[in-house]
Amino acid sequence: MSDGHRRAQAAIQTILRLTNLLMAGKRVAVIGDEPELAARLRAMGAQTLLVDPAAALRGHRVLAEDEAVALADLVVGATEAHLPLLRDGAILIPAEPPARPSGTGEPYGTDGEPPAGPPAGPSGTDGEPPAGPSGAGGVFAGLPGVRVRDGITGYRLGPGREVFVLDMSC
Repeated sequence: MSDGHRRAQAAIQTILRLTNLLMAGKRVAVIGDEPELAARLRAMGAQTLLVDPAAALRGHRVLAEDEAVALADLVVGATEAHLPLLRDGAILIPAEPPARPSGTGEPYGTDGEPPAGPPAGPSGTDGEPPAGPSGAGGVFAGLPGVRVRDGITGYRLGPGREVFVLDMSC
């Protein structure tokens, strides 16, 4: 099994476990070079929106990146630059992991692990409120997030516009 197959399967299992979504009929923008993931999502019934013109030969819909992000229900490989384009209720899987859920603002390392540091005390004993369903959820693009449930953080982009970011390390 290749790395692409392994990454695609792990991503899909995490998406399904965290969101409990059916992919059939969902519009999914895949930003970046993830052909295996796009192929698996398409096989599950999703309408895959890709930027690569060669993807049209494999049955995917090809659009400009901005257009694909604006239409998508789920965006894989999103960055902060995509935030103004997102529709209300969109689900993002960031290209880079979001900031630490503890609210310290320290990003995860490139290996997906939190940076080494002194261990935090039990929730609520080190001056921070205990993290719970309404606790702090981290920071994405400078916006404070509210943890909706384990692995999903909601961010309000403006009046009536909210997006959800999945933490793929869960």
